Order: sequence, then C-alpha cells, then structure tokens
Amino acid sequence: MKDILDLMKLKKQLQTLLEDKLDGELLNKLPSGYSIIGDIAIFRHIDQELNYYKQDIGNIVIDIDPQVNVVVEQFSTDSNYRKPQIIHLAGEKRTTTKHKEYSTIFNIDVAKITFSPGNKGERGYLINTVKNNEIIVDMFACAGNLSLPIVKNNSTVKCYGIEMNVEAYSFLERNIEENKIKDRYFPILGDNRDKTPKDIASRVLMGYFECDASQLFRAINAINNEGWIHYHIIIQRGKIENAVKAVTSQIKSLKHEFSIKEKRQIKKFSPRLIHYCFDCFVQK
Repeated sequence: MKDILDLMKLKKQLQTLLEDKLDGELLNKLPSGYSIIGDIAIFRHIDQELNYYKQDIGNIVIDIDPQVNVVVEQFSTDSNYRKPQIIHLAGEKRTTTKHKEYSTIFNIDVAKITFSPGNKGERGYLINTVKNNEIIVDMFACAGNLSLPIVKNNSTVKCYGIEMNVEAYSFLERNIEENKIKDRYFPILGDNRDKTPKDIASRVLMGYFECDASQLFRAINAINNEGWIHYHIIIQRGKIENAVKAVTSQIKSLKHEFSIKEKRQIKKFSPRLIHYCFDCFVQK
C-alpha cells in the first residue's frame, strides 16, 4: 500500500488515508503541499475547518516522507524581524534543524527566523553569477539565507552581512563558523540604515520585500565605482511596470547612473502576488 501511495500527489495521499474520517467537502480542502527545511515539514495556512484533523495530517506526512521528523504549520511573519508564527502538528517537539543546500549548512529555528526553500533557485543563480574576488554586502542577511552559499562555494569572495534581529544574527554567526568561512564572511549586528559600509561592494543583496528609499540609497552608497544591486520585491500580477516606476522614482535625485537590467521571477508568493528580483546596475 505504501509503495502505491509514494507515487501519488500529497493531496490524493491524504484523501486516500483520511477518507474514513472526512466527508467529501473536507477531503477537497486538504492541503496539496508543504515545504521542507532540514527534517521539518512546514504547512502554511491549512483550512480552519480541518483544525481537528491537523495532527492526523502531520502524522501521515511523517509516515509517508522518510526525511521528515517534525511537522509544523506556519501562519504569519513579523515583518520587521521576520519571525514566523508556528504551531506544532506532529513528530518531535522541536523547531531547530540543519538544512543543507549547495554544500552549505544552515542551522535554523523555524519558529525564530525565516528561511525559504523556494529561494533555492536564487541561491544557485547567485553562486553562478558572482565572479571571483567580488565583495558582497548583504543588507538583510538573516541566517545567511542568500549570501552564505556564495561565500561557501567561492573561496575568493568576501561578504559583509548585516542583520538587526539578535536571534537571526546568532544563527548567522553559528553558520559562518560551521561552514568555516570566518575569514571571509563578516557579520554586522544592527540596522542597515546605519551599519551598511560605503564604497566597498561589487554587489549588494536586498532580500527583503519592504525596503524603504533610505535603504536603497544605502545600497547604492555601498557600491564601489560600479556594481550590482539585487532588489527583491513582491508585485501584483500584471503590475510589474508600475513597480519599476516606483523603484526608479525613489532615486531620481541621485547623480549616479542606475538602471534595472533584468526583472527575474523568483516564485509565486500567492495566487495574485509574485516574488521578483530586479537586477540593477549602478555606475558612480
């Protein structure tokens, strides 16, 4: 039976295993997927009508997915400190795990910091795009979510990672040490409006969706002569040109050349919202 279930999509698997407990309407409301960080499966916003069956759902996931030992549900995230709201559904009662991507180890607490498996493609893109001897400034480093794999996979690259959340910063320090890159990754605790170094970077990462104009100015000031800013933004479907105008209007007063060279879709954020990255080139 389990061999057959392994070939089925998650929603169909859940429907098959819960058909004796749920009526047809509730069976159709079962979740169709989850993300995995380390050995923790994360559901987002399971239908409230399934509250009584969430533990059953979690136990089924542990049974059918050998890499999962913990199942949680994530609701919302505090926007300033990117702290998720988590409840435990099944498995071991912990929220810490080790996640590995691109030869990089991330120590993560899914109840304290955000980490998006959906950004794996972006991490790979940056690894392949960054050239030898570049200096990177990551203005929203978190636990090293975007910048850590770059430094880990290129021994000539250096990075200054800025993080204001003390808990995320502690994970950043731990990840730097575990990946043995202390001589090339320099963590900075504090607000990037005050702590971003000037005239040093060939590339700046802005992996936070609610950047303000002052932070974009800091990013431009961080560039040494010329370089790239990777500006992440959430855009309503079909409104990308409006977003381009909104970003460029913020820096009209600058004398430096600033142009958006590419607009890359990273992932769907919701049915109507899309996560983009604007690759911006700056010349001073």
